[in-house]
Amino acid sequence: MKKWITDHPYFVTSAIFLILMIIGWQVLYWQDEDFTFLLLLYFIVTLGIRLDDISRKIGSGAGKADAGSMDKESVISQLNDVKASLVTINGTLNKLLEEKKKLDE
Repeated sequence: MKKWITDHPYFVTSAIFLILMIIGWQVLYWQDEDFTFLLLLYFIVTLGIRLDDISRKIGSGAGKADAGSMDKESVISQLNDVKASLVTINGTLNKLLEEKKKLDE
């Protein structure tokens, strides 16, 4: 059961919030603002679950590789990816700087 819950965290979260919504509607006579607040909480919790899943995936691969186990091609490939990203960021920053100068004039 625990494995099923960890494999389907969005289903469990959605079920809990659906139950809360039905109880609020039937028993507590909630208004629109209450449902809006519950929906906001649902999105925050879902985002937290997603970020936790991403951090687990990133963290699981970090301890597997030794410092000397990476071959030269993969290091060069990663450095080229970083270089391409930096060129893109630099271009975007230059465009923003030009737009700011035009607005200042």
